[in-house]
Amino acid sequence: MRLAIVSHIPVYPTTAGNRARVLGLIQALQGLGHEVILIQIPSGPFDAPESAARHEALVGRGNYYDLTRLSTPARLAKWLKVFPVRAVSRLSKAVGIDTPWRHWRPLDSHISPESVRAAQAIIVARGCDVCLVEYVFHSAVLVGLPAPVRTLIDTHDQFSNRHVGYAANGLGGAYWISLRPEAERRGLMRADGVLAIQDDEAQAFTRMLQGQPSPPLVRVVSHFLPAIEPRTDRAPPHRAAFIASSNSANTHALGLFLQWGLPEVLRRDPAFRLILAGGICGEVPDHPQMDKIGHFERLGDVFARAPVSLNPVLSGSGISVKALESLAAGAPVVATETGARGLGALAGEGLRILPDGDWGAYAEALTALTLDPERCAHAGAQARLAAADWNQRQRVGLEELLADGMPRRRRN
Repeated sequence: MRLAIVSHIPVYPTTAGNRARVLGLIQALQGLGHEVILIQIPSGPFDAPESAARHEALVGRGNYYDLTRLSTPARLAKWLKVFPVRAVSRLSKAVGIDTPWRHWRPLDSHISPESVRAAQAIIVARGCDVCLVEYVFHSAVLVGLPAPVRTLIDTHDQFSNRHVGYAANGLGGAYWISLRPEAERRGLMRADGVLAIQDDEAQAFTRMLQGQPSPPLVRVVSHFLPAIEPRTDRAPPHRAAFIASSNSANTHALGLFLQWGLPEVLRRDPAFRLILAGGICGEVPDHPQMDKIGHFERLGDVFARAPVSLNPVLSGSGISVKALESLAAGAPVVATETGARGLGALAGEGLRILPDGDWGAYAEALTALTLDPERCAHAGAQARLAAADWNQRQRVGLEELLADGMPRRRRN
């Protein structure tokens, strides 16, 4: 089967969870014997690909299409599409009017008709059997495709009223995109199948689509974990790593951990040090109990310095890609309930889940591993077993979406 993946995010460099998500999905599809065509459409300046050559090496010669350059008229039209929304948002904020209209974006405001036409032309010319778009706000690509093409949306997250949860956690405008529930429903109805990243979101999408004529099939297909060679040597004790990209949820979590969690940890394990890795290192100040290593090539390089992975986040949505990848690398994870969202089925020695904000319990679970290398090694082995079971579950969901029936009628 030949599949086209339409994405505004590159997979290289793999510096964020959504990039790792798309990379894992491509590799899983290839592992099932399918040919993948990657079509990259325009987005922001931070989503420029590292190199076309590396992307082409991933999907095969001639199977990577860079559509990231819009014509001047198309760029102007895209800007004019969102200008009224931004203007209303800024005006209402300035005068203190808190209305949902201030946060909602039009469903198709992130994609240009020029990009839609170009992507569709490639999909038809290459005779693709399936088209999968990344994010519901790019679902316009699915409208008007020939009937034989099966259409899928990889949702990544639920965007209906997304601003509400972020505001509740004091993160204000950090929600990126928020949609009216009716708009998200309309986007989902453009597809034959929907990939939800966790059970809660699959249930929410199913409820959202109830009563609609011929709704799409919804299945949980979360992050596919890469094959990571286990380490034969042990990392130093009294260490744990927080691997995070640069975003407000991660910096907020780190600040709270350093303020409330770290004193509890040091009371139990005075030799403890936190290893900080990823893009977050450039966004936070130094700390005497913290070592920054910045960007890294392989997860194994991080866990060579710290055998335990932390995820203390208290806000955000979607699945924690770094928590899953830590499990695959054989690093036990100590997470808050929010940090382990969607991963409850994996809870055990390899993944300890603690109540949000209970820093005493968090420190107790963490130091049980940092103070006991034998227990930490056993927990790491359990983490790898959990990761293998996880991959099999995602593969089943993906195969169901690819095999389910005939394509439905396309909707606007």
